[in-house]
Amino acid sequence: MKILFNEQDVINSVCVFTAERYNEVIRNLEAELLFEESRGIYATASTINGHRIYEITEQDIVDGTAIYLDKYHNFDPNTLSIELFFDQDNGVSAVIEVVQE
Repeated sequence: MKILFNEQDVINSVCVFTAERYNEVIRNLEAELLFEESRGIYATASTINGHRIYEITEQDIVDGTAIYLDKYHNFDPNTLSIELFFDQDNGVSAVIEVVQE
């Protein structure tokens, strides 16, 4: 089975990751996805009041996607193959393949 995440789904995953990793309240977070040729895909996540800003790596985004699918949709993170993509028109997206064991 394949799951497709649009940019908003990936942003949600970044917020879930940031809340888990840095012990933040998820509803107080916002995130922005970025792409640079030299760095690839990455994100910044910040508290709504702007007091704390976190830089999120591409691997963190992948991990956040697995955490999101585990926490909110009961997928086993060990069965997920996650690949991120950047497209000039559509931004960042993810293709998640559920690997059957």
